[in-house]
Amino acid sequence: MRRLRFAVLAALFVVLAAGAAGPQGAPEPGAEEVVARVQARYDRAGGFKAYFRQESRLKGGAQSDTAEGWVYFKRPLRMRWQYEKPPEQKKELISDGSQVYMYIPQDGVVMVYPLTRVLKSDLVLRFFSGIAQVRQDFQMAWARPPRPGQMYLIQLTPVTPQAELTRLTLTIHPGTYQVERLEFTNAVGEETAFLFTRVQLDYQVPADFFTFTPPPGVQVVRDPAGAG
Repeated sequence: MRRLRFAVLAALFVVLAAGAAGPQGAPEPGAEEVVARVQARYDRAGGFKAYFRQESRLKGGAQSDTAEGWVYFKRPLRMRWQYEKPPEQKKELISDGSQVYMYIPQDGVVMVYPLTRVLKSDLVLRFFSGIAQVRQDFQMAWARPPRPGQMYLIQLTPVTPQAELTRLTLTIHPGTYQVERLEFTNAVGEETAFLFTRVQLDYQVPADFFTFTPPPGVQVVRDPAGAG
């Protein structure tokens, strides 16, 4: 469940940071202004496609787990993560806007969760609904002072403590306001980082791309906490 939420959070913040280029030669904006531009783009974004590399590390762990694949997002609340590497751990994570399906083909099983359970953070739900107020919900600061020609590095800390998100660091391209990398830390110190490449904004796919029908013979396991 925890990694499901990290994947959903990552999709959210890629959309948040898929911004347009700022004026050339303008003074460097402040951290809050960068985030405001990011949220404005999120409010307008319709969808995207990107290749991702995910690295997850437990607290105190010397090694990290890695995975790669494609992610697709379409407002409102629809996404599809296709994990392709390592090949022995292929899986898909699909949200149709109300349910989240984690399909593990090598195990012949799909796990189904209500989206509200996966996104149990109220802050995240407000972002997805488009009513979040970044300046009210986060404390923002430069993780590193901005320098000409370098990526913006901004740290966001929830004003109200969140178990699933204690700190978020965004690496943003100064010319496009597009996220190159994002990193999460949760309350127990686990870290997850996503690197995004080959981003295509406003990428269009058929509506049924975000629906999931279990193949014949696949076991469907539903979250008992979400039953009823």
